[in-house]
Amino acid sequence: MEACGQQHAGLLNEVADTPAFNISCPTAVRFGLGRATEVATLLPDTPVHVVFVQGASGRAAAPVLSALRSAGHDITIVSCLNEPSIDSINAALSGLIDVSHVIACGGGAVLDMGKALAALLEMGLTLPDDFAALPPLVERTKISLIAMPTTAGTGAEVTANVVIDVPAKRAKISIRGPGLIPDVAIIDPALAQSAPPLVALQSGLDAVTQVIESYTSNAATPFSSALCRPAIGLGLRALRSIIEDNNISAWQNMCWVSLSSGMALANSGLGAAHGLASVLGGQLGAPHGALCGRLLIPTLRMNHQRSVSEQIVHARITECLTDICAVFPPSRPSDLLSGFEDWTEAHALPRLSDFGMRADQISGLAARGQNASSSQKNAVVLDVADYITILQDAY
Repeated sequence: MEACGQQHAGLLNEVADTPAFNISCPTAVRFGLGRATEVATLLPDTPVHVVFVQGASGRAAAPVLSALRSAGHDITIVSCLNEPSIDSINAALSGLIDVSHVIACGGGAVLDMGKALAALLEMGLTLPDDFAALPPLVERTKISLIAMPTTAGTGAEVTANVVIDVPAKRAKISIRGPGLIPDVAIIDPALAQSAPPLVALQSGLDAVTQVIESYTSNAATPFSSALCRPAIGLGLRALRSIIEDNNISAWQNMCWVSLSSGMALANSGLGAAHGLASVLGGQLGAPHGALCGRLLIPTLRMNHQRSVSEQIVHARITECLTDICAVFPPSRPSDLLSGFEDWTEAHALPRLSDFGMRADQISGLAARGQNASSSQKNAVVLDVADYITILQDAY
């Protein structure tokens, strides 16, 4: 690997050298400390029926719920205990009538649940067992959707997809459409600061993985790159500070990185770490952020190795390694990622075997990971043997 700190100025794609591209960022964003208190101002002055989606404990969302109740609105609470499934979504829809607003206040699973409910309520549908039978989730005109993340990781508050757990297929499947895009995202870092350390670590690693994979994606655009390039180092520094001293300034930075990652991935796609995580999540029932964090380092190693002949891609991956070793100095000079890997181990990031993955499953999971949708946007083309090596390194 190149020496830590080596620069590659001038090798990034210029707009003039880039194929035509689109920009998608339709959600109105309100970002900053204290902005959660503004949620009631986004609703009518007269009482309306609000579906309020929160996490299992509802602790982080409690101040928001209190503000809505004080404004006199009729609140139906939906508690999202795990990642949304066909059964949990349809159970939540049962009996809901005359809903005008859906407010989702929680982690990525909570936001996905709220997004699914808003889109299906708009169309008067339940979720079929066969997603192929689901009509296009068109832009909403009747149901308003407000997303308020209480973790800094997924960027789900600005994306047009929802991940649904399908236990019958041992898979997590995404549904997509404009009807899933929140109208407003309120990002208040104070909501995230109460996250338990392991949740903060896993969600933060998800955000870091997303900005790295969006930046190195084969579908990256000048827009996604402009969001991701400064967010990589910022996210790494914020993550370390959050875990080591729970600094509110670091939380503000981490929330910005998470938001940036959501806007970026909606425009660029991701890569092999997310492709494998989507497969493993359904197979193992493991937290998405933990999987991404565990897969990031071996995926970066493989991408760096396989990109040597592709100058611009290799330069971008090397920039990511440079940012990583600036925050987590290598413990082994021959491996720029060794310091980062040691740090995740020291903070108890689980390995794939900890989630119950067996060694005899690796080949099959590698083949499925290679075919996952996110893997099609990976920085470089990897073969099944490469995916096997990644899984073995993360095992």
